[in-house]
Amino acid sequence: MIFAWWDFGLGITGLLIFILLVIVISLVFETIFLKIALSLFKAKHTDFGEVFVTALINALIGWIPCIGCILSWVVINSRHDTGFGTAIVVWLLAIIIGLVITVFIVIAILGLLGLTLSLPWP
Repeated sequence: MIFAWWDFGLGITGLLIFILLVIVISLVFETIFLKIALSLFKAKHTDFGEVFVTALINALIGWIPCIGCILSWVVINSRHDTGFGTAIVVWLLAIIIGLVITVFIVIAILGLLGLTLSLPWP
């Protein structure tokens, strides 16, 4: 049986609150990953609030096709006083940190459920 959001009695208001909650949580995680990457390169302005604003701006402009990632690099470069190359590396490192942590969380959850990953190679 397929469940939809209205099957849980959330209504439109509950759905909007859920969407807003997911957006805020994802921004907080993006901020944490970006802060870790920025601190590895001794960048300036690495307070949580300043990095949160950077993550918010990157989330708003990052979806623009072709130039979204370039604009994200410019934002990181200008807000945290890094070089352009360092901004690219910080941006990539924040993505990699997020992916690695996600993989570890999925493996941990699968392990807690007693499931294993069956890889196609020995």
